[in-house]
Parts: sequence; C-alpha cells; structure tokens
Amino acid sequence: MDRVDPRIAEEMKKLGALDLAACYSCGHCSALCPLCESDISFPRRMIRYSMLGLEDRILASPEPWMCYYCGECSESCPRQADPGSLMMAMRRFVTRRYTLGKIADVFYSAFSSVITWVVLSALAVFWIVLSYDSGLNMEEVDFLSFIHLEPIHNAGIALTAFIALAMILNLSVMVRAVKRGFRAEKTGFRDLAKAAAFAIGESATQQRFDLCAGDRVKRWAHLAISWGFAGMFLATALVMGIDYEILGISRTIPFAFGSVFGALTVAGTGWFLVQRISKNGESMKYSHLSDWMFLILIFASVLTGYVMVMFKYLNMPMAAYISFAVHLVAVFDLLVSFPFTKFAHMVYRPLALWLSGLK
Repeated sequence: MDRVDPRIAEEMKKLGALDLAACYSCGHCSALCPLCESDISFPRRMIRYSMLGLEDRILASPEPWMCYYCGECSESCPRQADPGSLMMAMRRFVTRRYTLGKIADVFYSAFSSVITWVVLSALAVFWIVLSYDSGLNMEEVDFLSFIHLEPIHNAGIALTAFIALAMILNLSVMVRAVKRGFRAEKTGFRDLAKAAAFAIGESATQQRFDLCAGDRVKRWAHLAISWGFAGMFLATALVMGIDYEILGISRTIPFAFGSVFGALTVAGTGWFLVQRISKNGESMKYSHLSDWMFLILIFASVLTGYVMVMFKYLNMPMAAYISFAVHLVAVFDLLVSFPFTKFAHMVYRPLALWLSGLK
C-alpha cells in the first residue's frame, strides 16, 4: 500500500508549483507534450501523485528528469495550472529527498539558504586566511606568492573527494527509491548498453530539446553551460597534471581550454540570467531562489577568473590578488554545493534517462 503524505502538495507549492490546485486532471498537458512516450507520461501523472501525496511514487519515477520545461503545457493549460512549473518543483523536491539526511533542504528555503551561503563563504575565506602567504610579490602579479600550489591542490583533491562521496551516497538513495516502483523490462547486456548509449548521447547533445517548440536557443545555452563547465574541469585537470609533473605540456594548452570553455559558460549563463530577469517566455516567468544561486555562482566563478587574469596582464598586483580570493570563494561555494543543488541534475538526469531506456 502506498504511503500518503498530505503535506506534499504544500511542499511542491513552496518549491515553485504555485498553481497546482487549479488542475482538474483533464490530460491536455500530457497529450500536448512531445516528450511523452507510452509509459513515460507527464506532467498529468506527476500532478496527480503530488496532489494525492504519493511521495514514494514520485521518488520512483524518472519523469521529473524527462521534462525540459519548454513551457508549452503551461501556456496551453485551460485552467492556467502551470504544469510545467510543477515539473521543475518536482525536480527540486526529489533532489532534496535523494540527499542522505536531507542535507539539501538548507539550500531550498530563503532563510536557511542565505545562512548556508554565508557560512560556506566564511569557511572559504577562513581557508584563504590560513593558506595566505605574507610574502606577496607587489612588483608583478604572481598568484603563487599569494597562495602556494600545495594548499590549492590539496583543497581541490579534498573537495573532489567530498563531491564524489556525497554523489555516490545520493545516487544510492535514488536507486533504492526507484527500485521500489520502477521495474526494468530490458535487462540483457545489449539492452543495458543501448540504454546507456541513449543516456550518454542525450546528456551530451540534448537533442530532445528540439522536439520542444521554439526552444533551440535554450538548448544551445544549456549546452554552452554543460560543455563549458566540462571543458574548464578538463583545463583544471591538465594544470594539476602539469604541476605534479605527470604531463609534459605547455600551460598554454590548459589556458586556451579554460578561456574558450569559460567564454561558453559565461555566454550560456548570461543568456539564462537575462531571460529570467526579463521573464521572457513561459518557462522563465518564475525562478526559484535555487535557480538564481546556481546561475549567479557559475557566472561569478568564471567572470572572476577572467578579471584576475585581466589584472595580471595590467600588472595590478593587489587587485589581482583580491579578485583571485573572490574567485576562490565563488568556486568553493559552487562546487561544495554540487551534490545538493541544481548542479546535481547533470548526474541525476543521465541515470534517469538510462533507467527510462530499460522500460
């Protein structure tokens, strides 16, 4: 028997599903959505689960990760129930529930999130103070005279290990939840490989965006962020390989990688910020605080990187060191929150796509 929690609908409302009660289950949204396929049906089914308080069924469904929120269902809803916003709220809901100990809850309410971001930023500043070298080079910009390589790389390794461990634990919660209500019908090696290829291909190209009316620009902005961040991660890995004398290549290569992919990331996040500020389109009418923080932190992380490089070439040491410190705080805030915020979508969505391919 399914466990019923009558508080689910109210929680969805707090997470962005503001007009959920207006739905009378006509099915217009599901009939209209080009991404609905046979037994993968939304938003109607997910709305009913939310209104009935069927938490286990919500957590076991891959549907929240299938939607790209083009907003067509919300625009066409005869009751203005805004089913598209429900799908976004549901992603926030399952992200919170998949987190071991519900740690993610602190990032999704206005008061607790502000306190959390202040505390995280203070921790980053405290680390900078501890790692700071008083022998600053004020004749020319030398970032390693501000903080040496060792504490930077050690912090990076520790942060990476934390993110990996947290995501493994979160995914274990997700898998257990999905197994309770989602039975795979295709289990042969060829089926598993085919489903994995579909999940990887769709995550890398997001071709299903093209099925959504008028969402081609949104797709490319989304890809710019995804590929841009992946490229910057690669550039960082190359730098560490050079510093630890594993790779015998010029620093020009990772610098070029970081510059190009950083520009892609800035372009993508900039587009989304402008769309959300101007509330341009159905899918941008409402933005949850967690959406804003995700975009702001990515934008700040990359932009401060460019600013510190600019001050380096202008040979403005103090401005360069200050911007470097701000950059480190922004990067820390972004990465340490990875397993608990919208950033975790890049892991949850491929797994959901893989599972949906096994149906």
